[in-house]
Amino acid sequence: MNQSILVPVDGSEQSDRAVDMAVSLADKYGGKVTILCVYRHHSLLEASLSMVRPAEPEHPDKALADYAKDIVTVAKKRALDAGAKDVSAFVKRGPPARTIVSFAEQHGVDTIVMGARGTGDVESFLLGSVSHKVSGLSPVTCVLVK
Repeated sequence: MNQSILVPVDGSEQSDRAVDMAVSLADKYGGKVTILCVYRHHSLLEASLSMVRPAEPEHPDKALADYAKDIVTVAKKRALDAGAKDVSAFVKRGPPARTIVSFAEQHGVDTIVMGARGTGDVESFLLGSVSHKVSGLSPVTCVLVK
């Protein structure tokens, strides 16, 4: 029985499908769906190296946090529209895989449902995807959705 299902989302089609799968599992077995979007810290040094220069520069972390909030808002609405009864949403900053696993441990999650591939960067092709890292680090069941 899945009593607490964590769905890390990044706005990709696969994370949308993961939300759908989590809602289906919660409906079938009873449970709560928790949506999480993790964004990486983006330093001012990295921002200064950007080729794009906005007229009024904003701190990159604030822009990333705002974007992550938009992602969880859309994912939560998707879950509720699909019939989920108990949905919560969170945004965290940090290294994605470790932050997801840590969040799952802190919140007593039984199952993590996530897209097998998301909107990762070049680093994920060289070092492995976030979903691969989460499934290797997590002590709970991980369901990867294609």
